[in-house]
Amino acid sequence: MAKQTFTTGQILTASQMTSLQQTAMLGGAASAKTASYTLVAADAGTAISMSNASATTITVNTALFAAGDTVQITNIGAGVCTITAGTATVNTSASLALAQYESGTLDFTSTSAAIFIKGAGAAAASGGMTLISQTVASASTGISFTSLGSYKQLLLMYTGLSHSATGSDFSLRFNNNSSSIYNSIGFQSTTTSYNSGESGMSHVGGYQTATLYSFGTNSNAVQSAGIGGSILIDNYTSSTKSKTCTVQFAYYDQTNNRYQNQISIMDFTDTTAITSLDIVRLSGTATLSNNGNSTIRLYGIS
Repeated sequence: MAKQTFTTGQILTASQMTSLQQTAMLGGAASAKTASYTLVAADAGTAISMSNASATTITVNTALFAAGDTVQITNIGAGVCTITAGTATVNTSASLALAQYESGTLDFTSTSAAIFIKGAGAAAASGGMTLISQTVASASTGISFTSLGSYKQLLLMYTGLSHSATGSDFSLRFNNNSSSIYNSIGFQSTTTSYNSGESGMSHVGGYQTATLYSFGTNSNAVQSAGIGGSILIDNYTSSTKSKTCTVQFAYYDQTNNRYQNQISIMDFTDTTAITSLDIVRLSGTATLSNNGNSTIRLYGIS
């Protein structure tokens, strides 16, 4: 039951008494949401459930709630639901991201601040992984991951990507920052035959670029599983340190008829916290798509 104001001498109806009892027992039907939602004043004292296969957010703003108000939130969908501070301040000793079947309570300490208390046992153990988002690229010119939650590390994994035409290059940026602040050092190998042991290993390093690394160049042919790889990003929430990334990827360059493989350690030298991962098209007009039974997944590591 939403928070209400009663007057002296008011006679409550049976339905009001039942609703009050359910609220006191933390029972009653939750307000069901299927898309990202911004809390309203009427949500005080209620329960909200989120159900979506993709990542969603619950946004908290100021001047809607009073000290002592609570809102219970449960995520029953496969996509991670992240409690997000809009104009209000939201503090927590755990993660603000709710995986499937996790829940927590917003406890307001003032009209502009709340503490998010995650349910017992909801926080992942050290080293645990949570699926934040799962995306299938479909004729995409770019993809952004913005609901990152609060973890120690992020792991972006992908497979089966391809371009709609040659002549294009896709890469990754943090916070969509296009400055030359991405350092790299590593090795790459090249082979012209999928079944051959022929390869050439070369050193790749000591350079700064305006993107992190490649999601394929001239890669419209679906060879093997197409473009695949992973990137592990450490300490991404820090606002005082640069971010270290471990990267490995492979793709087929159809224009030059060769397979490219690279393993690198990369550094994002901006001390700003990473709030978005942005796959961008650097050149050409091609779109990015997933082949059948393949996907792009973003995990949070506690």
